[in-house]
Amino acid sequence: MKNNGKIISRLFRKSVISIIAAAVATMVGIVIDGIVIGRFLGADSMAAYGLVTPIINLATAFSGILATGAQVICAQRLGAGKADKARRAFSMCMVITVLVSVIMVAAVLIFRDPISMLLGAHGKSAHLLAPTSDYLLGIAFSFPCVLFLFEFNSLMRLDGDANRVIVAVAVMTALDIAGDLVNALVIHGGMLGMGLTTSISYFTALVIMLLHFTKKDIIFKFSLKGLKIKDLGEIIATGSSSAVGSASSMLRNAVLNQIMVATVLSSTAVAALGVVNTVFNFTSSTMLGVAMTTAMIAGMILGEQDRTAAEALVKVTVRASLIVGAVLSAALLIFADFIAGAFGGADGAEMVALASRGLRIYAVSVIFYGFNVAFINYTQGMRRMGLSNIVCFLVNFPFVVLPALALFGILDADAVWWAFIIGELLGLTLIFIMAGVKKHGFPFAAKDFLFLKEPFGVPEEDTLDFTVMSSGDVIPASTAVGNFCAEKGADEKESMMLALFVEELSNNILQFGFADGKKHSIDVRVIRRKDGWTMRIRDDCKKFDPTEWIKLHDSDDRTKNIGIRMVCGMAKDVSYLSTLELNNINIKI
Repeated sequence: MKNNGKIISRLFRKSVISIIAAAVATMVGIVIDGIVIGRFLGADSMAAYGLVTPIINLATAFSGILATGAQVICAQRLGAGKADKARRAFSMCMVITVLVSVIMVAAVLIFRDPISMLLGAHGKSAHLLAPTSDYLLGIAFSFPCVLFLFEFNSLMRLDGDANRVIVAVAVMTALDIAGDLVNALVIHGGMLGMGLTTSISYFTALVIMLLHFTKKDIIFKFSLKGLKIKDLGEIIATGSSSAVGSASSMLRNAVLNQIMVATVLSSTAVAALGVVNTVFNFTSSTMLGVAMTTAMIAGMILGEQDRTAAEALVKVTVRASLIVGAVLSAALLIFADFIAGAFGGADGAEMVALASRGLRIYAVSVIFYGFNVAFINYTQGMRRMGLSNIVCFLVNFPFVVLPALALFGILDADAVWWAFIIGELLGLTLIFIMAGVKKHGFPFAAKDFLFLKEPFGVPEEDTLDFTVMSSGDVIPASTAVGNFCAEKGADEKESMMLALFVEELSNNILQFGFADGKKHSIDVRVIRRKDGWTMRIRDDCKKFDPTEWIKLHDSDDRTKNIGIRMVCGMAKDVSYLSTLELNNINIKI
């Protein structure tokens, strides 16, 4: 018997759909900002919007450190069954987020003019200083919300409340679109109004998400008690790849802006780059939805030390990256003219033509980008931080900037578009080379790209990992567990107990969990350790805590749910954890 990876695949698909939906809804609002600015506020305002992109990337850098770091640390601790330590990391993350938010807002409010000049609003583009500074002033108030929203987006999924995230970003998007149109067509608030509209919509979404923490049956509850600086260090170290990616993207965009400023078209080229960057943020956020799902599940797998699940995760990540990337590439190639045209009217014909060409060239790089960002987030989830950081920096900065500088004298503005393709291809080539070196041969299987930090988990020969799909699998599963335990030196009582536990709990899950008519699986993992035997039974059915059930029904009819009573009575320890909408029962004998 073997694990078929169905639970990990279904978990991935379910999670990635909601994460992409949230990312797309968020980015639709940002794209609408660009469209409204381009069509109603003019080319200079669109250029100013493009210049502010590095600051938005900087805000994303801070949110990436905290959100991804907290997500992976909390997922790892939940995977290891340490819910109390996961709550402690969550609380530390909240405290630091407040401090970082205050610093970011204050810095932009005080230094927005110098920041605008640093971003490129000087020299031939000095006329862009006022709109750039205004937009920075309005959007600065959204930065605290951005940080919290990124964090809650990840943590609330671990807490089983993914639907609230989708509702929050949907409301945010609707408010942002409506506010943009009112600002441009009614109030005429200029770039300051555009920034304030974004801030208001983000704040509304944050309020909706905060309502999650009023619920009683949640994992993450804020408390100042027992906070440890060590947790902050782990969060920052684990989230460093996101910071490296966002910070290097900020530097990349700043350099590319300067290249565009140096062209004959100047502000027209900057505005075109602003369009491409806006679309890039949209497509990259969609691909990042795949990557964030990978990082989240990888963190859980790391806590469990489950090599079989890691291999299943790599397979489903590659498939998802290929499918989503191909759809996005095709859409950009087909609709490049329409997308670029949406950002400018007749007076921006040159900008639209340049942006359209840039989008078509950039479209080729999307699939490669998807593979690279998935690898970066996977290694981040597995806490291979050195590997993740190096690849992240190379792909986001030198692999793009150096080709752009080298080709600028030959291709002018086109050098920037082609640099995106070259950068992603170089990144993917690097990943294959590293995997080949590790394998000492050409890598072609999922297991060749695990990049786990050894030793990882228990030896394969001391683990039995399989899936139960129906009642016909139960008796063979129970027999297989009994035989495995006997072969590995367990005494007759231990073998009998573990075989009995599989039979009783599997039948209970099949009877009650599978009753909703949906497709479900039961994964059973039996491990021989030096200090005894452990078993994990996982299913993707409706939430059910057998240990809590026993407490509530201990004095009821003792013949009801006799299987659960038997397991809890005979085992040394039985613990339950629900995370990512999966039931996890861990048993020690």
